[in-house]
Amino acid sequence: MMPILSAKLSQLHPRKTLTVIAVLLLTGILEPPAYADTSWPTTTTGTGNPYVLNKDHSKIGFAIGHMVVSSTDGLFTDFAGKLMFNPQSPQLSKIVVEVTPGSVHTNEEARDEHLKTADFFNVAKYPVATFENTSINLTDKTSGKLTGNLTLLGVTKPVTLDVTLQGDDLNADHLNFMATGTIKRSDFGMNDFKLMVGDEVTLNIQAEFDRQP
Repeated sequence: MMPILSAKLSQLHPRKTLTVIAVLLLTGILEPPAYADTSWPTTTTGTGNPYVLNKDHSKIGFAIGHMVVSSTDGLFTDFAGKLMFNPQSPQLSKIVVEVTPGSVHTNEEARDEHLKTADFFNVAKYPVATFENTSINLTDKTSGKLTGNLTLLGVTKPVTLDVTLQGDDLNADHLNFMATGTIKRSDFGMNDFKLMVGDEVTLNIQAEFDRQP
């Protein structure tokens, strides 16, 4: 685990021995790091039922403008996360997600390789991005605004997502969420190729969280 993440995630799972090749998880040769069943932070938030992100039934996608007249869609294929969901008070729930930028996939190999370089995600130096929520503001029983800190390229910025729970059973063994939002890549120091690549990135996320014993 990289030092930039160890402070945030040490309470979520024990350290795993990782090889240097972990930064190249995009190849699909390795599986993402597994979360162990450990205690959550003993704070006023994060109370409720423990869930783990089901990678096979989830998707983290994005879209960004290209040459002003078109857009490029992509996704990240390597990620993991945990949710402590409070069905009585969902606003007290806690979520932490790790994403491997090196797993970027846009259906064009040359472009994907370029995105991994220092021009964009710089995966050799910053192999992992994290999101950890700071607040949840409900608009009704199954939707609201999820605000948290996104750390990318060593920069941490607040991000707000519009989130909707699919279904109305807050005690279900499988919780399915849809989330959308926008960020600016320049906020994280990703400033190259502004004439060709847009600044605003639209996020489209589908996430299934499965209850843990």
